[in-house]
Amino acid sequence: MRETHYLPIRESLGYRNIREALMAIFFKNLDDILIREGEYENFAFDFFYKGYEVNMGIAATGKNIQFEVGEGGLFDILFPYDIDKESDFVFLHEVIKDEVISNSVRRVFGKNEKDVEYALLILKDFLDSDEAKVLLKNK
Repeated sequence: MRETHYLPIRESLGYRNIREALMAIFFKNLDDILIREGEYENFAFDFFYKGYEVNMGIAATGKNIQFEVGEGGLFDILFPYDIDKESDFVFLHEVIKDEVISNSVRRVFGKNEKDVEYALLILKDFLDSDEAKVLLKNK
């Protein structure tokens, strides 16, 4: 059986792609943000913009494991707000009204740098909107 190797989180493809996209869209350096490390190359971090808290991370980085996507993992963006009272968080794609855009950020692979950058651009546009002020107010 072949041994599977995992990179340190900060050297992983998902981390590098988020770092580049975060700098390009928000002018923030991921290296300066505290991250929570998980197994394999999974990690998460809290991001603050205009007073809003956003949780982001890479999950499902297990290689050759059922239900995992491998290198780069899945990039998730969520808000720790109980908007609909059914859960303690809501994903970015759930607050985007445009169905095409919502579907494009529903499942983002961390290995695709342009997709990660696009998801962060959609996040920034949402957080800069009046809709975010209404939906996330007092949260």
